[in-house]
Amino acid sequence: GTQLTLRTFHVGGIASNVATENSITSKYDGVLEIEELRAVDSEENGKKFQVVVSRLAELRIVDPTTKIVLLAHNIPYGSKLFFKNGDTIKKGDVIIEWDPFNAVIVSEVSGKIEFESLVENVTYNVESDETTGLKEKIIIESKDRTRVPSAQILDEAGQVIKSYALPVGAHLMIEDGDRIKTGDVFVKIPRA
Repeated sequence: GTQLTLRTFHVGGIASNVATENSITSKYDGVLEIEELRAVDSEENGKKFQVVVSRLAELRIVDPTTKIVLLAHNIPYGSKLFFKNGDTIKKGDVIIEWDPFNAVIVSEVSGKIEFESLVENVTYNVESDETTGLKEKIIIESKDRTRVPSAQILDEAGQVIKSYALPVGAHLMIEDGDRIKTGDVFVKIPRA
């Protein structure tokens, strides 16, 4: 409730454009070209899509007869991509969607999550929402430089298969020991 109120307050004026930009809908018919894409397959409510895990991906909609680029746009990390390279796009198709309020960390593999260097009141604080009663772990700047919070994803044998640094301000959305699937968002970082 409080966060929503603050968000509403801060979204006034010039910044309000950011709140509305959370997707790219095609204004043209054409062929989709995507470069520098790394993505993982995911599914939500029976709808399949890819979650973008590269930071340099770019999409273009190209007129199939003239080869003129009708639209070019960077693809934000963590976006849901509903089409593949080479697909035919129609005017009005939603190509990608993303969370306009939060940067995210997306799991590129499935496994068990294990947090490292998480120490309450040293590397994270617990904040609770007075309205909902929900508690959240939020990474804080630590005076102890030897403790750098990170998330490790372990395979069935307990071996680390992927590691992610946890930046200051990150909100952890899962608990130590939870299972995570490829494409899951497990950390949100509110955008300023």
